[in-house]
Amino acid sequence: MPMTIAEPIMPLADLIRYFNMQLHRPPHTKEGGYFALAGGQVQAHFKGRVFGTLFQPQVRRGGHIVCHEAFLRELTPDGEGLSTQMLFEQSPEHELIQLDRMAHDLHALNFVLQHGQQNSFLALNFSPESLLALQGDEGKVFDAVLSSCGLKAERVVLEMIDTGFGDCAEVAAAIARYRTKGYQVALDNFGRYSWDLERLKTLAPDIVKLDRCLIGHAGHLSLAKQVLVELTSEIQGLGMVVVSQCIENAQQLQAAMESSADWFQGYFIARPALTCQPSVGLAYSCPESPALPMMIQA
Repeated sequence: MPMTIAEPIMPLADLIRYFNMQLHRPPHTKEGGYFALAGGQVQAHFKGRVFGTLFQPQVRRGGHIVCHEAFLRELTPDGEGLSTQMLFEQSPEHELIQLDRMAHDLHALNFVLQHGQQNSFLALNFSPESLLALQGDEGKVFDAVLSSCGLKAERVVLEMIDTGFGDCAEVAAAIARYRTKGYQVALDNFGRYSWDLERLKTLAPDIVKLDRCLIGHAGHLSLAKQVLVELTSEIQGLGMVVVSQCIENAQQLQAAMESSADWFQGYFIARPALTCQPSVGLAYSCPESPALPMMIQA
């Protein structure tokens, strides 16, 4: 049965006002930030900076879009705003929770503005610390925010970045808690710090996104291709969806296809864009002559 998006509980203008009211709850302050509609997209104003959302699709073979991952984008007159990574690295610790929360609210609003892009999931990025913090009253607020946008938990993927954390028990408990609520949970950057399948079993995510180091080498080295094939097969054997991401050229697309990965993502397929893409052309013929995907520019 195809997924459907529920209608927002209030018009978009009222939703924005509601979200702005929520920004005044602790630990926020009145001066912390606000949302506004401009240029056909909701923008977040925070500490003198303005942010928007970019969406990058994740696709199945044949080009069917199954998910849109949301990225925070700083809006500046010269278009040279800080990258998301740099932004969070340079923000004071006491502002990180507020900025993280605003980003998730912003992405939910813009996804709804895109009418939920038909049947695709919305993927939101979390650090392990942010995911652990999203419990109790904070977790209820997050659930309510999505519900007010008409987004059911079953439509949302929580992408947790694998930072190489040591003790998995607390993180595994958080993942299990959100899976019980209906959310899909993805482990991002798997393979950068560890390929330990026992660790992966303990964490038990729904989706595993392979780190760029794997596909980066696999596009050129036959041995790396074999490792990618075997690793993908072993993860799928655990009942998890495998995403081959950071695909930036035809060789990497070929290696990803040969690995039997379930979903694909990368600049070679589609760049992050202001709007959710309705479809992506993605074809593959044979190892000697891979058909190129239709390029979609931001």
